[in-house]
This record gives sequence, C-alpha cells and structure tokens, in this order.
Amino acid sequence: MYLEHWQLKQFPFENVGDPAYFFEPDGVKNMVADLNDAIVRRKGAVLLTGEIGCGKTTLIEHFLLGLDEKKYDIALITYPCLEPLEMLREINLQLGLDADGDNRNDLLHALQQHLASNATAGKDTLICIDEAQSIPSLTTFEELRLLLNFKIPDRFLLTLMFVGQPELLKKINKLPQLKQRIALHLHLGPLSEQDTTRYMLHRLDAAGSKRCILTRQAVDSVFRHTRGVPRRINHLADRCLMQGMRNGAALLDSRLVNETMKRYTC
Repeated sequence: MYLEHWQLKQFPFENVGDPAYFFEPDGVKNMVADLNDAIVRRKGAVLLTGEIGCGKTTLIEHFLLGLDEKKYDIALITYPCLEPLEMLREINLQLGLDADGDNRNDLLHALQQHLASNATAGKDTLICIDEAQSIPSLTTFEELRLLLNFKIPDRFLLTLMFVGQPELLKKINKLPQLKQRIALHLHLGPLSEQDTTRYMLHRLDAAGSKRCILTRQAVDSVFRHTRGVPRRINHLADRCLMQGMRNGAALLDSRLVNETMKRYTC
C-alpha cells in the first residue's frame, strides 16, 4: 500500500467514523450546539437532513458519543426498514427491554414504564433513527409520533431524532401532526472550497503526515470534481495517493488528481 511512500501511519481518507478524523467546521460546530440545546431542553423531536455522502451519520455518531452516558439512555436505530410493531420491538431492544411478543400494548407499556423510570432517575431517553427516509410506511412514522404522547406536565419523556436524506422531509410533510412536532430542522450540505482544504489537511495530519504533500491546485481540482461532498473527496483522495505511489510522485498535485479522474470513477 502507499503508507510508506507518503510517510503516513494510517490511511487518511477511509470512510469510517474514527473520532480522530472528525472534521468540525464552524457550520458543523453550530449544528452540534443546536442539537445539544434541543436535547438538553427536551424539545421532543428534531430532524437532520443532508445530501448523500455529506456526513450525516458521522456527525450523529460524533454527537452521540459526546453525550454523558450516565445522563442519557440512547436507542440508535441504523436499519429502520421496519413496520410499526417491528420498530417498537427494535426500540425496546435497544433500550434493554424485553422485545419479544406481538402485543403492541405490552411493548408500549414496558416502554412507558422505562421512560418514567429514567425520568425519575434524572436520565433522559433519546431515540435516534438514522437513514430514516428508509422507513417504509407513514404508519411507522405515525407510531413514532405517538411516542411523544409519553410526557409529564413539564417535559417529554423522550426525544426523537430523525436523520436522513432530503426525501425524508417529504415524508414528514405528509403527516402534519408529526411535522408540527419537529422543534428543530438542520440541513447538512457539502463543504466549501476553503473547508475542503482544511478537511484534507486535517485528515492527512491525523494520519501522521510529517510534510506538506498537498498543493493548492490539487485542492482546487478535488473540489471541482467532488463539489465538496466528503465521501467523494475521500474516494478521490485515496485513489490519488495510490496512483501517486505508482507514479513515484512526491506531491499530491492537480496533475495527479486529473490523471486519477481519468483512470477511475471516484
């Protein structure tokens, strides 16, 4: 592989959620702060949308890892292609409850008791549904909305967080009752050209780069080809480093980027 050639300790452009590689421009910092505010103030339901490859899952993983596990009980649903009863089972399973049986009322009763117990203990419950645009039916969305009826006079007993692609909003808009419950809607877009530069340098630094191997012209080319979408940046930059090793290149420059684009679909 190319690590020795570029004098790196790790592969800098992997599409995995390693916290050391998390990049937080000002816009993302503000989003994290807004999400934290909504959770702390128990706003009920929040929505995060973003285009494919812009880092929604990475952002949510970073946010959830930053929450105090002693204060928050978290159910993270990463495969939401579930009908209403299946969704209730998965939520209960994630919260450590008995998820067996086909009786909806039993599942809801167990969940309500758990939420009340958490509240009594000073613990908040957060249900986060990633890739929520994949929820197959509006009936499942309605089932989730009804969970917000679990509350006491001064607070919701849980917070719902929906994360997904822009078409998620179209589904939610079909349910006015749920749409009105969304207290915060954030949208994550691509990186600017300036942040693309910072993103690439940050990842190279995190991977142990000891010298500057990235040229300004290379970033211009990467941004032009990827439009600032982090996942596409990672694919292209990784292939560039591989091609650069094969060429015996000393720098990741625009010529290398353009040659790589001709060889691969990134």
